[in-house]
Amino acid sequence: MAFAALDTSQNARNLVDCLKDKGIVAIGRYYTRKRTNSKILTLDEARRLSNAGIRIWPVYQNRHREQVDFSSVTGKAEAEDALDYARNVINQPTGSAIYFSADFDASQAIFSNAIRPHFEAIAAAFAAAGNPYRIGVYSSGAVCKALLDAGLVQLTWLSQSSGFRGTPEFKASRRWNILQALPVSGFCEFDDDVDPDEINNDNGDFGAFLLQAAQPMAAFAAAPAAAAAGLLFSDIAAAAHPEFPGTLAFRGTPLHRGEVGSNDVKALQTRLNELGFGPLVVDGDFGEATQNAVLHFQARNASSDGRPLPIDGEVGEITWAALFGPGAVFSTQAFDAKASMRDLVIDIAASQIGVVEQPHGSNRGPEVDVYIRTTGLNPANDSYPWCVCFLYWVFDQAAKIKGKENPLPKTAGVVSLWNLGRHTEAEVVRKSEANAQTVKPGMIFFLDLGGGKGHAGLVIDVVGDHLVTIEGNTNPGGSSDGYGVFRREARPITTGVLLGYLDFCDI
Repeated sequence: MAFAALDTSQNARNLVDCLKDKGIVAIGRYYTRKRTNSKILTLDEARRLSNAGIRIWPVYQNRHREQVDFSSVTGKAEAEDALDYARNVINQPTGSAIYFSADFDASQAIFSNAIRPHFEAIAAAFAAAGNPYRIGVYSSGAVCKALLDAGLVQLTWLSQSSGFRGTPEFKASRRWNILQALPVSGFCEFDDDVDPDEINNDNGDFGAFLLQAAQPMAAFAAAPAAAAAGLLFSDIAAAAHPEFPGTLAFRGTPLHRGEVGSNDVKALQTRLNELGFGPLVVDGDFGEATQNAVLHFQARNASSDGRPLPIDGEVGEITWAALFGPGAVFSTQAFDAKASMRDLVIDIAASQIGVVEQPHGSNRGPEVDVYIRTTGLNPANDSYPWCVCFLYWVFDQAAKIKGKENPLPKTAGVVSLWNLGRHTEAEVVRKSEANAQTVKPGMIFFLDLGGGKGHAGLVIDVVGDHLVTIEGNTNPGGSSDGYGVFRREARPITTGVLLGYLDFCDI
């Protein structure tokens, strides 16, 4: 039988060439709490698959074949473990999916008493982390339908076991995203059977991912010392092409054949060379060779959400995001230009919740690089704390929608923005004046953490004597040295380290 996707419990790192030759475009692999388990997806394997353009969808499974394997306590622990492995080991891109297994024919009673509380806890843990990933389930038709109807999962992977409750009906409904078939033997020299899978073309987004910064094997060969030293792909790219390091923001209009002398085309040519779709002369001229390289890239890659790229030879926002990472593209079309600056700032900040560094602790990543670059810094030059960069970017997008200049002074420093901002027309609320009446949504809070360090974030609500905020370079626990954009629920309005608040929204 011919198939283009499969799932396996075996490491596929040494079988990538065979998978490509057989036309495999996606593979299901495992996350699990047992780090020594041989069936677990490794970072090296994920990189090799991504370099080959083979998308990955992970499933978290520790047996999960009996009622005793499910509870709210277990669900919370496994969700947190899956999130940790996805973020801090694999560097899984945000917006993709993690599936969780319920691999047996569960009765309605077992579903109600065990599986549903288990997935409610998973959903709560993901929400507390800012929903960086979508939640999927691998199970029977009855369980898939019930969890989907309850809004506890966004994606479903239907088990091959056609005798399970509700499976024929759910299969016929075509609400599944992945449909598993019976195993086959002797495929690509796997030691054990593999399971073919069908991707639902009606619901073509099934949450699979490619590691956007996967290092091409050719680049490793060209830079063995850098690879041995553990440098990031973006570091190697920056060293080779200092004019275009890191991630570049999409300009808003497609790049196409006939453009000449364009810095955006130079960046495109550089990136295509880095990814092995050259060699191209980096001259800024979008000619036939560049167009052919774009077509080749589009034919062999997918968008960050797993959809096929348009094969048109032009570089619109979808192809740009596939090349440079999803953070390089931000569409203002979803926001109402008639809204107030205050509402736009809050809405744009909220749209970024769940963005995380890639890898964790690096002060880098597709979206993070864009935030940093907006303030005029080169993210490849140093490890920059980016909480103020995030705020500057948010206000910059809102200002563009309103057709005005960014009201924030262009700086990446917390204390610097506090000092510069107080000499603008921004409303100032000092620490001694801060209370539930003077602090309002849209303001920026400033903390002085000593030693020249600080932290800042956006107020989106005031509840009693506490704030609801959206902050960059933080974590769900609220530390200043964090790794993502998160919503915080309980910052006190005033603390000993508070400098005060600035309101730039009405300038």
